Amino acid sequence: MLAALVAGIQVGSVCIAVIDPGVGTNREAVVMLADEIWYVGPDNGLLSVIAGRSSKVELWRIDWRPEMLSISFHGRDLFAPIGAWIEMGIFPHDKLSDMAQLQIKFDSDDLAEVIYIDHFGNIMTGVRSEHIPQGTLFQIGSCSISHAPVFSEGLPAQTFWYGNSLGLVEFALNGANAASFLGVRVGDRFDIHLPG
Repeated sequence: MLAALVAGIQVGSVCIAVIDPGVGTNREAVVMLADEIWYVGPDNGLLSVIAGRSSKVELWRIDWRPEMLSISFHGRDLFAPIGAWIEMGIFPHDKLSDMAQLQIKFDSDDLAEVIYIDHFGNIMTGVRSEHIPQGTLFQIGSCSISHAPVFSEGLPAQTFWYGNSLGLVEFALNGANAASFLGVRVGDRFDIHLPG
């Protein structure tokens, strides 16, 4: 989902990204400059989709460790201070070393998988809607899902897909819980049938 938010991040901004189940392990901590936006976070795949979709990427390993470094809270103790120095225009050269590439890299292509289900039961996918023609059908189990531009045009008791505010394909059901209706969970995959 972080890669879907990039369009709303202003050039020159510093984004501290902390989804870090490996905190306290030997995973690397990194600074990344991707298309003029700074990212500070763990080298665990979180930043790799952004790196893969960016035209220019520079990387640094965070070598510095503060005196008071919680084993379980690197977001506060390690990433936030580095991000603050960068935001203030003080690049901490003495605390970083160059990196050629991220250690953990995920595929930066679209992901035909359920990545999030909100509390209404709407199903967010890892597929960017800008690449999907309106005549495309999605298949989850025995259910075929066609396009509707907005909720009010979704037919009762019929799931539909639309491009959500993050630019991702989302499956929904007008006035009902699409995830319960389809019996899907995060991680479930689906098929895409392009028109023609």
